Amino acid sequence: MIGILTFYWADDYGAMLQTYALRRFIEKSGLETEVIPYAPLRLTGRYHIVPITASIRGKELRYYFNCWLFIRNLLLGASFYKRKKNMREFRRNYLTKESAVKHAEKISLEKFSCVFVGSDQVWNPKITIGFDDAYLGRMESKKGCRLVAYGASFGGARLPERECAELIEAVRENFAEISLREKGAADFMSRCLNRSTVNVLDPTLLLDREEWERIARKPEEEDYILLYDTEENRQMTEYIHELAETFHKKVIQVSMPVSLKHEPGVRLKVSGGPAEFLGYVQNAWCVVTNSFHGTVFSILMEKQFLVFAHSERNERMESLLKKLDMETRLVNDGEKDFEHKMWEKIDWQKTRKYMERERAVSKKFINENTE
Repeated sequence: MIGILTFYWADDYGAMLQTYALRRFIEKSGLETEVIPYAPLRLTGRYHIVPITASIRGKELRYYFNCWLFIRNLLLGASFYKRKKNMREFRRNYLTKESAVKHAEKISLEKFSCVFVGSDQVWNPKITIGFDDAYLGRMESKKGCRLVAYGASFGGARLPERECAELIEAVRENFAEISLREKGAADFMSRCLNRSTVNVLDPTLLLDREEWERIARKPEEEDYILLYDTEENRQMTEYIHELAETFHKKVIQVSMPVSLKHEPGVRLKVSGGPAEFLGYVQNAWCVVTNSFHGTVFSILMEKQFLVFAHSERNERMESLLKKLDMETRLVNDGEKDFEHKMWEKIDWQKTRKYMERERAVSKKFINENTE
């Protein structure tokens, strides 16, 4: 039995789809696979109708009511409730139906021969509110189970020295093999550990376009520009409006709003889950994004797309675009005269060739650790 320990609990398209992809890929090789239902409150609380966020003060974990997120959820109204329903449906149908384990010390790995930790930012202390014991392999009931990091990420190319020391100690003690999602992060870990670490693809890229289209739900809308943003970017927003006006297209946003102010001319469609998200990407006229998984699925669905740099988490997009020789799709902060980039012809045959080369490395890593 193979286990997967990752952010399956997040009401987030990318987090759920990368979990689905890794499980699907391993199962296709004939191995029984389960997603370990670890979902601590300090991480899942932010997705509740009445949101709870956490922080560490000194050495104490404290919980807070998040007023901003609560107001946003109320303003979204029925769309928020429908989104929760669609997320829950996808999770139960494709990931796990098991009740959540909320504490790392209650996780048992006895039935697993190997557990893949990752992908996603399982080693990013900003995301996990300090390092999480489970994602660092600090569990008691292992009984010979091998822990393997697949596509783990700490959000950038490196960690501060203090946090790095804690991570390195845990990885050395608990993990048999290590792979990271970003090239810079893999190189950084190799130097810190003084051992080989493998740079692999995000699991979503292990599956081809046809596999994703099988579970996509087609939207009612047609002939639209798709906007998927994870932080406010005025340059991107202004470009979206210009693009829509020039080509007489409507703009549909599928990401949760990052501001309480509604952007005029943008239709907010956030009631869907991962299947609906896939449908929106598949049927878009073009895609504008500053999201990693927005970038991933634009490539997988072979769309004309433009990526705007993220202020804090740009390493993963840069790393992916470089691997596929698509750096020209990225617009850096403050860059001028970039509009032509959207319409530069993409050699999809070449992209698919590079993708297969990268997939071979990732598949080899998984296969060697599940033999």
